[in-house]
Amino acid sequence: MKRQSVVKIASLATLGMVPMLFWSQDSQAIPAFARKYQTSCYTCHAGFPARNAFGEAFKANGYRWPGGEDEDHAKQEQTKMGSDGWKKSFPSSPWPTDIPGFAPVAIFVTGPLFNYADEIKYKSGAKNGQVKTGQVADWAGPFDARILYGGTIGSNIGFFGSFEGFAAGNNNKVSANNIVARFRGTWTFTPGLMLSVGNQFSFMSSGEDEATWSAILPPSNGAGVELAYATGEKSGGFRFYAGAVSNGTDQALNSSTTNGLDDIKYARAEFKIGGAGVLSGAGGTYGNEYIGLDNSLEIGASVVNALPGIFSSSSYGYKNNRTVYGVDIAGNYGSFTGGAAWSRGVDNDLNNYQVDAGYFVYPWLKAAVTYKSVETWGSDGVHAGNSNITNPTYTFTVTAWPRANVSFAAAYVLFEKGNNPVADANGIFNNANTFKFTTALAF
Repeated sequence: MKRQSVVKIASLATLGMVPMLFWSQDSQAIPAFARKYQTSCYTCHAGFPARNAFGEAFKANGYRWPGGEDEDHAKQEQTKMGSDGWKKSFPSSPWPTDIPGFAPVAIFVTGPLFNYADEIKYKSGAKNGQVKTGQVADWAGPFDARILYGGTIGSNIGFFGSFEGFAAGNNNKVSANNIVARFRGTWTFTPGLMLSVGNQFSFMSSGEDEATWSAILPPSNGAGVELAYATGEKSGGFRFYAGAVSNGTDQALNSSTTNGLDDIKYARAEFKIGGAGVLSGAGGTYGNEYIGLDNSLEIGASVVNALPGIFSSSSYGYKNNRTVYGVDIAGNYGSFTGGAAWSRGVDNDLNNYQVDAGYFVYPWLKAAVTYKSVETWGSDGVHAGNSNITNPTYTFTVTAWPRANVSFAAAYVLFEKGNNPVADANGIFNNANTFKFTTALAF
């Protein structure tokens, strides 16, 4: 079997994989696509939630098989609505279209099986030596269920979304107030050129796309519009997208600010060198054929701008900033994948860094480490300095996929010692190192 054929088969493997962190801002496909193409999850994912080159091309083509071959590869036919002859009589007749000939939905269940957090104790102040929060060690379980959906309508429209928040609270009952609907609708003018509308499903920052670079940029999760362009057939290529969204109700934003059409604007450009084509998902050299990991290098640049008062959180190093920009680099070689990113809040001179490194011991077993340093706005009201909180963390993760649609992940978050501590009115206290063992299942 030729290398390209093997890669296509491996690519087919990922379309059904739902990322374990999809809803905490990571990328994925859903089992509805797996059923449509009768394939596994590794077609589009190098172990969910990370998309591989074919997965990126699938999305850039409006959730269709690249190269105009969607009908050739689909194993479940679309249900036609109207005859092709209507195209000739349009606009006197409706334009013919089609819808998925199957229920384009899937179920995703995830949650921590085990939680641990260190004791938090005051180190100074009025409550010096007292325990602020006791040590946590408890069993949990897959408690969060989500309904995912995705498919295409006609030759131009694609859609992707979810209903999530079906999680039991303290009374083990689901509250309707917790259920959130997320949606992304796309109109593909031509392969690679796409206009999208929706909420929390942008290329930039959403429940769908967390990468090294997006993890240290402000969110753009409100409802809005986005224009995306991608090119690259034989190898490498270029991707650009820009959009405007409303303030929304993200907890990291100032939800009391009145929503507008252009509360948050963003733009990003990515250059890919080597590997599969950005738009085709084919070509290039693959370091790990089973998961579609292509040997490549990507260089990116991003900018996010908001109206005054939108960025109010001190969690991500952009409080009271209007403009945040960043640059990044990422790549794959063999079974290794990694990236580094830097972002800066222009108004307050706040700098954020993140470095990721991962290695696939086997196609179904990945070890990874992440270093993240975020500068936050200090209580002195001045630009970042010794009085500001900068709490770098190391996250060590081991993820296993015993089946394409099942994952287990163990993650330990370690706070770097000697950094500026956190504090409240009662004094300074330590950060809690945490350990979490999580599982996910999609079908």
